[in-house]
Amino acid sequence: MIDILGLTYLMIFAPLICAAILLILKFVPKKTPDYANFILSTVFSIFSFMASCILLIYVITYQGYTLEDNYPFCVIQNIPLYFGIYTDNLASLFVALLSLLFFVANIFSYKYLRQNRQGFARFYIYLNLMQFFSFCFFISSNLVQSLVFTMMSSLVCYLFANFYFQNPQSQEYSKKAFILDATGDFMLLTATVALLFFSTLTPSIINLPTLGFNNINSLGLYSFASLNPIVYSFICLLLVLGALTKSSQFPLTSKITFYTQTPNPAFSLIISPILLGQGIFLLYRLYPLLNLTPVMFEVIKIIGILSAITCIIIASKENNLKYICSNIALSQAGIALFILGFRYYDTSVFYLLCSGMAIVLISCLFSAISYSTGLQENIKFLGGLREKLPLVTIAYIIGSLSLCGLIFSGFYPKTMFLNELITNNNSLYVILILPVIFLSAFSLFRVYFKTFEGHYRGNWEVQKTSKLIRFSIVLLAAPVIFFGFIFNRHVHTFLSFTEAKNPTPDFFVGVMALVASLLGYYLAYCIYFTKSIAPFRLRPIRRMVSKRFYSDIFIDFIFSSLPTVISKIFYLIEKYILGGFWLISVFIEKLIAYIKEKTETKNINSQFFSVIFWIFITALIFTILYFRAGVLK
Repeated sequence: MIDILGLTYLMIFAPLICAAILLILKFVPKKTPDYANFILSTVFSIFSFMASCILLIYVITYQGYTLEDNYPFCVIQNIPLYFGIYTDNLASLFVALLSLLFFVANIFSYKYLRQNRQGFARFYIYLNLMQFFSFCFFISSNLVQSLVFTMMSSLVCYLFANFYFQNPQSQEYSKKAFILDATGDFMLLTATVALLFFSTLTPSIINLPTLGFNNINSLGLYSFASLNPIVYSFICLLLVLGALTKSSQFPLTSKITFYTQTPNPAFSLIISPILLGQGIFLLYRLYPLLNLTPVMFEVIKIIGILSAITCIIIASKENNLKYICSNIALSQAGIALFILGFRYYDTSVFYLLCSGMAIVLISCLFSAISYSTGLQENIKFLGGLREKLPLVTIAYIIGSLSLCGLIFSGFYPKTMFLNELITNNNSLYVILILPVIFLSAFSLFRVYFKTFEGHYRGNWEVQKTSKLIRFSIVLLAAPVIFFGFIFNRHVHTFLSFTEAKNPTPDFFVGVMALVASLLGYYLAYCIYFTKSIAPFRLRPIRRMVSKRFYSDIFIDFIFSSLPTVISKIFYLIEKYILGGFWLISVFIEKLIAYIKEKTETKNINSQFFSVIFWIFITALIFTILYFRAGVLK
């Protein structure tokens, strides 16, 4: 009989042990060969992957099984804090897919790092630390632990973003990304501290594990009954906004572009909706807590659809492979949030996982293209790779067809979501999703026709991909094909809070989604392959419409002027609004440094400063007393 608890702890701490060994080897006087770092990291990642698969099979075999274990490590103001694990259906599924992604990243990284010849051991240390922190986040038993490890994940992402620290652009981008991540962490920290503070007011909550996910429903009911409704709603709003900021949702979608200086294998992990979706996973965990304030789901719904639309528009205009892939990933994460806004919990998880696997595959393919073409990532200087890289071409078609929802894994969650909208009389929202489906297909096949068809336009001679990279591609392509079909039959019994059944498939809805995807493909085919906007043989009708209704002018505007205008609008938003946040943070930093300098040199009016300080402290004390008195009434 397998000790599942011991195996789970070994799975969690294996990456940390590997990182410690690699760090020790780095300071050994005799230099460790590069392949030794690769082999050691790969062996530990294989063990973690096998352990996660055993845990997943165990959970599937015993439906509804949860494994929880808590160790108190400190007490603050009579509030015990725990380090623990909580593995249920959701956590075991995410961890299994996450361990697969890290295993592929280990294999894929070897040839990439050999080509760049920089930071071999350092990369694998960062990679194993990220895996350890991610495992601890997804299997966390309480909100405090989740917050701590999502902060640690942000720190490792910063280290990856600044991996090429000699590059000034990498330094600038990594600082901006870290500040935006810290903003989300601060919101989550504020909400968590508020919950910890108000939980001490109700004796019933003290007896529960501190903000434990196993008792999150009871915690929500006790808090909702004890707190002022405005205070409770404000705490939930901070949780939602902090989680959405961590997931780079609107209007902070440009945060993910700050990670473009990251090494390609790590970038594929960072933009995968499984790691990028840590904030979304936290919303899944806090679902019972948020369910008591329905307005929060409206916020999630609005931000989700805005992210989906804006990011896919940006992706349809970009030429850099990393920017395209990151914006498509944000768009798919936005759709998952939009689905969660309707409280379709199971469908949202299903959609996030299926789109996540396809995006990771496409991102690895873009990395393989960059490796084979001498780090070329602009599609203007690519083309003709279908004959030179046949496996990459086939895998890209598989990933694109799945992500568009035409066939493979992406077909099932998209059909399920649209059916649920129709079944629950939300047909109007289908109008918002169909343009996103259309533009997703257009963006993906635009990349295909400009990258794989035609003639090669680059100066670097295309190299064949290595066996390790080909193995990684095949390993990722398999779940993209089969995952949706296998999981579709068990999605509600495996994840659901309720006994809901799959809605009866609506033929008309399926046809609409299929037509939207095919139109996106056809438009990309006409513009980037045949170079003709209207290849139909209806010239007399076209000529008449052109004279009467000026259709040519309209078509030229849609496909030439409009994307440029939209891209300029988003450029202004990024420059002045998001840039403003950056300047505010810099100003606050300079102000604190100025006050510290003046205080040390005693050149500041200490009496005036003291008055301001005590007014602030008094106002804060009165605010806390007001809320405490209001709660105790």
